[in-house]
Amino acid sequence: MSEEKDLAYSILQLFGIAVLQRTGKKQYVFCGKPPMFYKSFFPSTKDGLCNSPWEHSPLLEFFIEDAERFFELKKQGVLTSGIWQEDGKTESETAMVAVAATFGEKQILIIRLLREEFKERLVVMRKARGQLLQSRQLSQSLEFFQKKSRVDGLTRVFNKETFSELLQDEMKRSRALEYPLSLLIMDIDDFKKVNDVHGHVAGDKVLRSLAECLVSTLRRGDIIARFGGEEFVVLIPHGDAEQAHSIGEKLCKNIAAINEPDQPRITVSMGCTTYIPGEVGENFLARADTGLYEAKSSGKNRVCTR
Repeated sequence: MSEEKDLAYSILQLFGIAVLQRTGKKQYVFCGKPPMFYKSFFPSTKDGLCNSPWEHSPLLEFFIEDAERFFELKKQGVLTSGIWQEDGKTESETAMVAVAATFGEKQILIIRLLREEFKERLVVMRKARGQLLQSRQLSQSLEFFQKKSRVDGLTRVFNKETFSELLQDEMKRSRALEYPLSLLIMDIDDFKKVNDVHGHVAGDKVLRSLAECLVSTLRRGDIIARFGGEEFVVLIPHGDAEQAHSIGEKLCKNIAAINEPDQPRITVSMGCTTYIPGEVGENFLARADTGLYEAKSSGKNRVCTR
């Protein structure tokens, strides 16, 4: 068995394929012998071969974020990056591609060197990847959006204009990296009564508490925005319809449980949907909005998926 494994790793080495096995959150161990390119791009440490190659590659660093979310789902399958080329390297006619793969209980990160025959494809993919990287840097920088007054002043989550930009960014990433993208639209039930009975100060407290509940309940990579008035939206990368619906139900439960002094209890209704690759953002939003209308008309304090 050991000889067969050595043979397999030798073949991978011959074809320029490096394999790292995931042992924990953002923890990997190199397997077998390194291909010739690996040490050039990812320098060894005093402890041996580099087990965190993303520290030497900005584009690989962005992919590892997607790979970690993919691994956390614990589903069988693969997630593939786009093709990229490292700046400032002498191997000007080479490019790389990364793959996150799950085989049974094992989770593997594969980095493969592509050769000169990929040159024409590389030119196109490198340009697209560069644009994607630029968009990703903007979308991840909360400080950037704050400086540009892109955060809602009351709730401190993104505002509608910022969300619209991030929605286009995440739709592009969903198509490029082939992962599911889901959307929740929610509205506070009978919010007009809150303002009429308790006053606008109490209404503002309700909105802030709701936003805080969203931030504390949702994952770090989820995108939250105040869409206007008492309406909020949540974009869920790497979440399919079933997962998004479950997240929506959890939010309904947590929001209904908010019990703060000097403010009334509230519930929310939600519409839920999953992005269909190729559709425009308006259709994506409209489908979730239809689900919200169904939730309102069927009793409120619930999630309806469309």
